Amino acid sequence: MDGLLARWASAMEASPLVFWIGGSLLVYAIGANALWLFRDSLQRPLARWLVQVGRFLFYLVLPYLALGGWPQQPYQGLLSLEDMGIVGLSEHWPVTRWLEATGIGLGWGVLALIVLSLAWVSANRREGSTRLLFAPSRWWAVLVGVLYLQVHWAFYRGALAVMLDDAYASVFLGLGLVYLEWSLNPSWRQGWRLESQSAESWLRASLVLVIALLFLLTRNLWVCLAVHILIEFSMRQLGRDRARRRTDPSSPQQAESLTQA
Repeated sequence: MDGLLARWASAMEASPLVFWIGGSLLVYAIGANALWLFRDSLQRPLARWLVQVGRFLFYLVLPYLALGGWPQQPYQGLLSLEDMGIVGLSEHWPVTRWLEATGIGLGWGVLALIVLSLAWVSANRREGSTRLLFAPSRWWAVLVGVLYLQVHWAFYRGALAVMLDDAYASVFLGLGLVYLEWSLNPSWRQGWRLESQSAESWLRASLVLVIALLFLLTRNLWVCLAVHILIEFSMRQLGRDRARRRTDPSSPQQAESLTQA
């Protein structure tokens, strides 16, 4: 065990990717805490626009530069597309491997969706507990958020895989980095205590684990992205349906509450 840790430490010291990972964590921590500090000013249109530009730069441009974007030659950087799971039909990824990955993704996604749905229903059924409620969001905003997260998580996994030359370690250490990153975000920490944000925090914390294990099985970011979208929208739809039933005057629960009022 000591030898393995020493080998990992040596690999990290020798790779410039450690600075990219460290820089990403630092930028996230500074940005998240700055947004928290100036949260009362974020309602202004210019502030909202700047936040979206910052998200784009952090989640997409940073991995692009590591892949070999400007000022380097395209796709000749510290990472390759395949390191991040961005693959297409090729010698290494024939149709049969795509079908296998798709089948695994579909089965894993359905299983994860069933487990998460049961956990969500159970959590909302308990008396006196915080309700897991999803804030209303535009579908395209949710889709962009899923894309950002998938690329970001793949960046950490890919960078660690190149540094350590260990697929299993890279997945689980990358998972740890994501949780560490979120723990540095005061908004994320508070979100667990707020009914309006608890479902978002819970679902994201669950999905990063689901996707990490799926990537370990498939090594395909497109499959991970599709499963993430499936679960994300399904859980949000489930939340809307439950909320609609609770506010429906014809339902027994709502009729009882109106009577008591």
